[in-house]
Amino acid sequence: MKNIKTMQLILGLTFTFLFTTLGSAQDITQNKPHEEMEIAAKDRVDKWDDELSLTAKQALLLQKKFVEFDIKREEVFNANIPEKEEKLNRLKDLKILETREIRDILTKPQFDRYIQLLEEEAKRSNLQSSSGPGK
Repeated sequence: MKNIKTMQLILGLTFTFLFTTLGSAQDITQNKPHEEMEIAAKDRVDKWDDELSLTAKQALLLQKKFVEFDIKREEVFNANIPEKEEKLNRLKDLKILETREIRDILTKPQFDRYIQLLEEEAKRSNLQSSSGPGK
């Protein structure tokens, strides 16, 4: 009788250890943000903070959101997608989703200013690319 209880205890501890190890292993294998991504996200938050006067909570949420979407963009770039147009569509969809999620973080006036600044940046970018060398 004592051997059966001992065996049950050993099996119980073994299963507990096994499942605990597997559960924590998932955290280890998930995509961890690269240090560069964290730094780049912090720089972007600092830039937006100057323009939007973010609260501390908003800054933290934006930084997490930027890292999250940087990881997703990296996955698209590294994906084995043969068509360039398909990659561009996926990246475009990610940007739309990112903007929607940022809208949930910012106040209405902040978000309106955010969109205005993005549009201005896109116009400057288009002007620079169309007036580049050989154009």
